[in-house]
Amino acid sequence: MPGSTFLRHINQARVLRLLKEQGTLSRAEVARYLGLTRSTVTLITAELIKEKLVAPTGGAFVTQSTGRPGAGLRLNPEGAYFLGAEIAADEIRLVLINLAGSIIHRETTLHRLKDPETICHDLVDLVDKAWSKQLKNSDRLRGVGVAVSALLDTRGVVRKAPTLGWHDFDLKNELLGKFSLPAFAENDANAAALAELSFGGRAGYSDLCVLLLNYGVGAGIISARKIFRGYSGLAGEIGHLCFDPARRQRDEELGVLESRLGRDNLVASYRVAGGKAEDLAGFLVDLTAGGTAAQTAAEVWAEWLALVISNLADLINPKLIVLAGPMAEIYPLVEQKVRRWLEARKFPTVEDLEIQVTSFGRDSAALGGAALVFNALFSVPDSSFLSDLA
Repeated sequence: MPGSTFLRHINQARVLRLLKEQGTLSRAEVARYLGLTRSTVTLITAELIKEKLVAPTGGAFVTQSTGRPGAGLRLNPEGAYFLGAEIAADEIRLVLINLAGSIIHRETTLHRLKDPETICHDLVDLVDKAWSKQLKNSDRLRGVGVAVSALLDTRGVVRKAPTLGWHDFDLKNELLGKFSLPAFAENDANAAALAELSFGGRAGYSDLCVLLLNYGVGAGIISARKIFRGYSGLAGEIGHLCFDPARRQRDEELGVLESRLGRDNLVASYRVAGGKAEDLAGFLVDLTAGGTAAQTAAEVWAEWLALVISNLADLINPKLIVLAGPMAEIYPLVEQKVRRWLEARKFPTVEDLEIQVTSFGRDSAALGGAALVFNALFSVPDSSFLSDLA
């Protein structure tokens, strides 16, 4: 059986997770929610207060169960910090969050070069700079999580990163080993999905999917409130699905679906239709203003988006699909078209499907990187591996 230290860690994680989900609670309410004795809760919360992870509210707090005043407890936002980074096609985006899950610092830098060694070097510098300047090298920084636009396997090896030009690059050994902090890595779409689950107010959602739309297209799948990674960690590459045997490629860099939905194709289609802007930002301005060329390109893009969403619904049957990445900004302008195509299909998998745009803007993947570290604080350890230890 697990020892007392292990059980204490489990109960600490349970208390922290409860306060994260419920906000301010009294010790009596904590005990009631978790089925623990008042003395056990008093001991656990005293340790968490000492570690500055939990703070008393400083005044009387009326408990919901009895209506009687008691001392309130809440998470201490300054009790821990977490860094998240996204290695995207053309930039590194860094966010620093506190224990409340709020972003307190963000920074973005364009790639000087796209070789993996240069990008990893620049990311390490960004992390060290944020740690020293924002936190004065505080030991309350719990670690860094890195989201990368790539097919990242369970060993931490980038098998392919078409938008970066990387192949079979050992990110885990090259990058994560250089941090003097606990460090984790994840595919960018998976990270964006984790951000929604962790900070997006998705308490009632056990099955959702994030569709990350930029130069490429990837899906981060949450099933039973856990990331679905597949056998070797490469699940969710929906942008590479192909429905036409004539278009199969032996070693594709850009998938069939993402070649239709990706940023470069949209801007090119818009220019062919007579549009004058040269990038996504200009296209969005033109589309918002009702430009004919922009509307023509957007309508074709919306039809392909509806196709991808309907296929996702058939494959994994999520309750919610969240659109993230720079291209997600188009959706509110074409939402009615997408909805009409889905409704016309009259198929059960799309009947009750919710579609939303992320509230995190372009921070989604970086915030998901921070969530890799953040969630470890609230995770109840698995004792099954100790079953043979008395």
